[in-house]
Amino acid sequence: MELDAFTFIPPDMREKNLRHLARLIGTPDANLQDLQTRLTTALNAGELNYYRDGYPTGSVDEADTVQFATGLTTATGEEIAAKCSANKRQGFQKWWGIFFEVQPRPGFVIGDLYFPHWQDGPQFLEELAAMAITEKWTYDNFASRQKYPILRSYLAKTYERVKQQGKLVRQDGRVLFNTGLINKWFKEIYVVCDEDPENSASLLGARPVLENDRVVLEAFKNRKPAIATFFDQLSDVMFDPTLEVVTNDVHIIEENIARIPREYRTMRTSQVFALFQSAVEFARVIARRNYKLVIPHYYAGHIQFLMPIYLSGEFSGTPDCALALERIHDCYRGNTILTLDMAYQNARLIAKPDPTWLNPDTITAEAEERP
Repeated sequence: MELDAFTFIPPDMREKNLRHLARLIGTPDANLQDLQTRLTTALNAGELNYYRDGYPTGSVDEADTVQFATGLTTATGEEIAAKCSANKRQGFQKWWGIFFEVQPRPGFVIGDLYFPHWQDGPQFLEELAAMAITEKWTYDNFASRQKYPILRSYLAKTYERVKQQGKLVRQDGRVLFNTGLINKWFKEIYVVCDEDPENSASLLGARPVLENDRVVLEAFKNRKPAIATFFDQLSDVMFDPTLEVVTNDVHIIEENIARIPREYRTMRTSQVFALFQSAVEFARVIARRNYKLVIPHYYAGHIQFLMPIYLSGEFSGTPDCALALERIHDCYRGNTILTLDMAYQNARLIAKPDPTWLNPDTITAEAEERP
């Protein structure tokens, strides 16, 4: 089967993602058509693995993603897998898009932090949560298959950012970075770990420490790692409710239908989209009166915004989803909708969200029917 018959890949995504694959394998100038041919060969030669919410499922119909081995590896020898999402559009290919992931070794992984024994990862997160100022790192209204899902997401993205900004402190085979968290005595919390002699991309033995810990003072000679930063000035994280919000892409709803409550999924797409457009205008009305309503989040290297969407047209209770907005010159473009747990984890990276509408105590699993 040809790759294009298996999954629908938008033209702009095809070049971008294949070029990303070329960089992963260490040959950024590789011929993209040759790469696609190799992917077609791998698709037909390998096994398809199906997942829902990131966990294996034996049912193709229940799966929201499919994955297959590409047969390609990174420059450091790690295997690369291809992943496609379930296509929400009826009458088209079963799958949509193609993305590439470096496959981690078995164990628990948070960014480059690697725990060979799976149980050590949750234990590390528990120690970090206990050390920091008390905060809600779990959801009350649906059970996650891992402990502290919000904290794990926060730490992975924070680590990625400090690494990108060159804020890791290295000394004699050890690494120190700032989590951005503090304890109740206002002491900064760092993570100290060891470079992996067998894999330069991994860090071992991670543990949380306070800024005045002996290992910081002695092993790192009191060199204090800086916190991650995501914006340059406060105006970057302030939503301007006077600007137009462009939401004329129906695919925002069609491709993310599982992210809205069940009662809206049986409606015609045009009906849901009409409610969606009205909800955007309702949110803008409220945002003019409450500057904290539309909140910033960090995604793909840029500050974007999250707007609550009340499809019922009534501003009460928990919203149905969140609209991710990107500012482009003098307007905002709606890129996609997120479930509220996805929105919370994205927003927490910048700051703990105001609980007016984005609150882990009230977020439920209904939108995507999480296990």
